[in-house]
Amino acid sequence: MEVQFNLLKQKTEQELLKKIIEHSFDEIFITDEHGMVFEVSPSCYDLYGVTPDEIIGNNVYSLEDRGILNPSVSALIIKNQKPVTIIQETQMGKKVLVSGYPIFSEGKLKHALSFSRDITELETLKERNEQVAETLEIYKKEVERIKNLESFLFQNAKMNEIMNVVSKVANLDVIVLIEGESGVGKSRIAQLLHSQSFRAEEPFIEVNCGAIPEALFESELFGYDEGAFTGAKRGGKPGYFELAKSGTIFLDEIAELPANLQVKLLSVLQNRKVTRIGGHRSFNLDCRIICATNQNLKEMVVQKRFREDLYYRIDVVKLFIPPLRERKEEILTLIYEFTKEFNQKYSLNKRFSTQMLEFLSQKEWLGNVRELRNFVEKTIITSNVDIINIPHQESNQKHNESSLSSYLEAVEKEYIQRMYKDYPNSILLAKALNISQSTANRKIQKYIQNR
Repeated sequence: MEVQFNLLKQKTEQELLKKIIEHSFDEIFITDEHGMVFEVSPSCYDLYGVTPDEIIGNNVYSLEDRGILNPSVSALIIKNQKPVTIIQETQMGKKVLVSGYPIFSEGKLKHALSFSRDITELETLKERNEQVAETLEIYKKEVERIKNLESFLFQNAKMNEIMNVVSKVANLDVIVLIEGESGVGKSRIAQLLHSQSFRAEEPFIEVNCGAIPEALFESELFGYDEGAFTGAKRGGKPGYFELAKSGTIFLDEIAELPANLQVKLLSVLQNRKVTRIGGHRSFNLDCRIICATNQNLKEMVVQKRFREDLYYRIDVVKLFIPPLRERKEEILTLIYEFTKEFNQKYSLNKRFSTQMLEFLSQKEWLGNVRELRNFVEKTIITSNVDIINIPHQESNQKHNESSLSSYLEAVEKEYIQRMYKDYPNSILLAKALNISQSTANRKIQKYIQNR
């Protein structure tokens, strides 16, 4: 009796799954752990130009090579065993938002599940009438706001904490100090704070304190009146604080601010007033102030290189942006974002292969987001192919496969050796890398004990 009930239950669940797939608003795509497709919604024809019968039973890597999936979200899930969300452009000219998720059983990947939604109509509606276009413009700004938030992908715990603080203080008139290595994206966080605030429609003035000659800094920052000094422009010139109006002024590399200007900046922050050089009239300071540095200001205070009173004046809310090597979960999304940007900028249609994406996601990127962005731009411009793969060390075709294997092994070796410094036994390493202890033991023997 129990066997019959279980068989009936299994049959009912299978029928229910088919009905869900058949009637789902989103296109549903299910593969096994090897990328073989065994369930697809009927709506796949509208999105990808092929019927379910032409997809089921095929491997996603083959579908990717044929350009049907560009790129394959399932392939990325299988490679990384993590959720992925991207926007695809299909061979049918559709723009599709795809979210994919790994399905595990007893700790092992069993399936890759993805949901695809056609967002092409949003672009079409914009062209139909003026009233809808205005509505979409508002929607576009909201999407841009969300996109800015998602640029750091909420997959990293430290960045999650930062985004939580950003959302809490965006509309508060408190000074924010952003710290982190060069290239981690401090400017983007500052712009995000501005765009999420009620000042979003007002100016955002970015000032690199390390790029302005000391002799010009005071006039650039505070402005000057006519006749203030030899060579002063007729009518004078507003400074950055004045130009910021009711918006935001972002003082990047504030550690480079000369000592005499640190005093003047402190006075401005305390009195909330700015006076031009040679002028007598004060302007009320109405802008929001964000500061950033790649140096340790606290140590500079101890070394008497930065004023202690100014430090505590700007250290109201502090955000420390971790380097990209500590938030590698975001690398893939950043690559997709930069690839789209530069394809549009240079009227190209290039992309990185799954193998290349896997390789790039494991690199250290010591120059952080800035280095990654420059790499993507340079590679897209200089590459002679549309699908960019890992560069081979050997030009001889028959050595291509072994060269790729050696290249990936070298990447894995460097990664295991670096991780072992922080997790110096098989139990800790296995937990950190989300692999079995036996696998961790093999990696340690191969790359640590036998080196």
